[in-house]
Amino acid sequence: MAVKWTGGHSSPILCLNASQEGLVASGAEGGDLMAWSEDGTPLGHTFFQGADDVTSVLFSSSCPTKLYASHGETISILDVRSLKGSLDHFHVNEEEINCLSLNETENLLASADDSGAIKILDLENKKVSRSLKRHSNICSSVAFRPQRPQSLVSCGLDMQVMLCKDYLGDAMEPSESPATLDYKFTGG
Repeated sequence: MAVKWTGGHSSPILCLNASQEGLVASGAEGGDLMAWSEDGTPLGHTFFQGADDVTSVLFSSSCPTKLYASHGETISILDVRSLKGSLDHFHVNEEEINCLSLNETENLLASADDSGAIKILDLENKKVSRSLKRHSNICSSVAFRPQRPQSLVSCGLDMQVMLCKDYLGDAMEPSESPATLDYKFTGG
C-alpha cells in the first residue's frame, strides 16, 4: 500500500534519491529541496537562490548525510542534518545540469547538461578535471561504471548511448581528443 508523504514541496518534484541509511532527498522546481526520514517525516527544507530548478540529487555512499544537488548550472554539497547552507558549491556547467554521478571512490563527480556536455569535477582539488562534449543534443544522464574506474556512460536526446574510456588525465577539447576515446553502443 502506498503512503503519501505530506508537508513537503509546493511545486512539482523533479528528482529524488535515497541514502543507504534510508534518508530521502527530493528536488523540485524553483530551487526547492527537501530531506525526509525513512518514514516520510520532513527533516529539512531549503530554497536555493536564483530559483533554478533542482534537477538532480545524489547521496554519498561513504558519508550518508552528504548530499549533492544540482540547480541550474551549479552543484551544491549539503549536509542533510542542516540544510541552512551549502558546505561547498561549484558553478561548472554552462547550461542546466540534468544528472549527477559519483565514482566509486567519490573523488570525482560527473554532471551532464543541456548543451550535451559532461563535466568531471575533481572533488579533492575542487576543479574540473575533464570537459567532454560528446552529445549533439541534451545529455540527459551520466553514470560512472562500477569496478571500471576509468569508464563512464552517458545518454542524451540525440538518441545515443556513449561509453567513454580513459577520461582522466589532461583535459582536451573534443576536437583534440583521440578518436578512440568514445565508443557508441550499438546494442552488441
